[in-house]
Amino acid sequence: MKISGLIMTLFVLIAAAISGCISGGDKPHADLLEPRENSDAGVQIIATYLPDITDATAFEIKVTAHKDYNDDFKNNSFLRDSGGKTYQPLSYEGQGGHHASGTLRFPETQSKSFELVIKDVAGVNERVFKW
Repeated sequence: MKISGLIMTLFVLIAAAISGCISGGDKPHADLLEPRENSDAGVQIIATYLPDITDATAFEIKVTAHKDYNDDFKNNSFLRDSGGKTYQPLSYEGQGGHHASGTLRFPETQSKSFELVIKDVAGVNERVFKW
């Protein structure tokens, strides 16, 4: 009786694990919505892809620094698609301070994966955020 109960429990756990893997297919782009973070050299940058922006590939950029940070990410960023093509920013609209934030926009890309590269912040040559 104990063995059959154990077998039944294992069967239920395996079935639950398999159904969890299968149901994950309902959200194929869920990982795209997860923010990417880099905290090198004491400056934290969080980049979040904004898929609902039309006619552009856009990111919300948040910076936390120990001193006021006021940089125009239009001047030190680029987007690289899965084929290696790079795109220069169209605009950056944001505000500076200890908790700087804004929206960085690039030309629209149809690539399934891409990298946002932010250069020369707090002595860090490149910070690469991958989707």
